[in-house]
Amino acid sequence: MLDPLTETADRLDALDPDAGFDVRPEPDPAWVPLERFVDGGHADAVLRLLEDRHGRRNVAGSMLGAVVAEAVVGGTVAAIVLDERCPDPAAGNLALRIHGEGYLERRAFRGPALAVRPDDPAAAHPDSTVVDDLDAWWAARAVATLAPLLEAVRARAPFGLRLLWGAVADEVAGAAIRVAQLAGRDAGPAWDRAQRLVDELAAHAPVPLTRGAPFPVAWPGGRHLFQVRGTCCLNYRSALESGERDESCCSTCPLRDDDSRHRLLRDYLISTTA
Repeated sequence: MLDPLTETADRLDALDPDAGFDVRPEPDPAWVPLERFVDGGHADAVLRLLEDRHGRRNVAGSMLGAVVAEAVVGGTVAAIVLDERCPDPAAGNLALRIHGEGYLERRAFRGPALAVRPDDPAAAHPDSTVVDDLDAWWAARAVATLAPLLEAVRARAPFGLRLLWGAVADEVAGAAIRVAQLAGRDAGPAWDRAQRLVDELAAHAPVPLTRGAPFPVAWPGGRHLFQVRGTCCLNYRSALESGERDESCCSTCPLRDDDSRHRLLRDYLISTTA
């Protein structure tokens, strides 16, 4: 019989492998324990890869922060939204697999521990911690993991701490509405849940959190919810020398105008269902 965390991991994987996580990876040099990401020299190595790719250290710092945010936030928020369960986001419980270009390829939880609500069928399982306030439990542990990692990113690259934490808030919202829509659910309640999760993060974060905004897009298939991010990742600056600044801003970037954003996102939806 599968443990409860593996059950949730399998459900996420069935929706989209990129939305989920692995559980208890076998020892493998391709996996980096998050607790060793900084002290083991991996953060510096990834930063060099990203700076080589983007040509600017501030952009590389932004992207390195995104690696950290996706590792800690992406899978945990997806599990909360899908199953009302949360794997432990402690640094000692996470491992990363980094792509050769410096991006997060896969995340994993090294043990089956998870938090559940009292009414969860898995509440009696020995791997479960029963909590009355799942969101608060997640936020306190996520901030304890993220804070030293983001401080380490800031010490290495000229990308501000408030921007790094803003990207975390964006990851919360993005992960929540994405998994809801993958599961065929209304994304509106998932957006509202994400804002409650960010509220809990804000109670512990060392800086004020900048938030994004919901951005619904009407297209022939119906209505799809995206977000306008609260924080720019600076990726467009890596394309300045090519003269492509206008179209290199991400479709969800706060620097892009809403008319072009709607056009790009509508075209994206149409192209992915053609």
